[in-house]
This record gives sequence, structure tokens and C-alpha cells, in this order.
Amino acid sequence: TMPRRAAAILAAVVSVLVVGCAGDDPEGEPLVRRIDDAVFAVESQLAAPQEYFEISATADEVSLIVARPVEGGLEADRYVWSAGEVGPVEMLGEATGSTFAASDLSFDPDDVFDRLRDELDDPMIVDFAVTGGEGRVAYDATVQSASGGVLLVLLGPGGDILAVQAE
Repeated sequence: TMPRRAAAILAAVVSVLVVGCAGDDPEGEPLVRRIDDAVFAVESQLAAPQEYFEISATADEVSLIVARPVEGGLEADRYVWSAGEVGPVEMLGEATGSTFAASDLSFDPDDVFDRLRDELDDPMIVDFAVTGGEGRVAYDATVQSASGGVLLVLLGPGGDILAVQAE
């Protein structure tokens, strides 16, 4: 229909403008500064705010796992945002767990990795993830050392290191 097509065109134009204005993420680090762009693109495509099981970012893409209500429960759909565009949906099937809305995101993309950089010598941050849980949102980063060790670091929204687990 024409209104849906007009909305899609408008969303594409706004997405290009937003992407052009967003700050760049450091080379090789997760695209945390692009999470808002990815959320906007998915919610524009679906024409409504969504509930998410997880939003994660690598150096190449932002993955958004959206909760889709179905009769008798929820299913999960995965959208991948890369280079300013959302790829085709991947239907993951039946899902359970806590969800969150984009309005629940409170991390600062400019500061979220500062403590990691201060505490670790030249950390290779390979992943950043946001998950829902018990009425709040949790943030974590996967950090790999040059010698091959991997740490999962639970972060506060301002980048405070809350817990560390070796993998």
C-alpha cells in the first residue's frame, strides 16, 4: 500500500541521515554507536516499537533478536543491521526469557569501554551485548587477549566493571 511504502522510504532517508551523523566506532571494536541506528531501522521496518531478547554488536554488524508474540507464547526473529541496512529476517522459532524495549537502553556508547581500556592492556573487545533480565537490562563485553584468553565482562551502563568471568 502507498502509506506503508511512503513510511519505508521515509525510514530509509532518515536512516541514511542518522548513519551519516553518528560518531564512528574505533576500528575493530563493536559497533556500539550504531545500535540506535539498527534499532531505528528495525522498528521502522516493523512499523512499531519492539521487545528484544538481545541486541549485540561486533565490529561488522548489529544483531537484534526480536520477540514476536504468537498464540501461546513468543518466537524469536533475528535481524542483522550492517552498513546502514537491515538484512532479511531469520526466524529462530519458539523462545522464552526476559525481554526489554529500546527505551530501556541507558548505556553511553562513548564511555562504555573506557574502564576496560583503562584496566586491561590493549584489550581486543570482540562483542558487546544487551540482554533483558528481571526488570532491568544487562550489558556485557567479550574481551580476547593477545595470548588467546577470553573474558566475559559484565558492565554497568557507564562502563563500570561489575563482574568478570573467564571463558
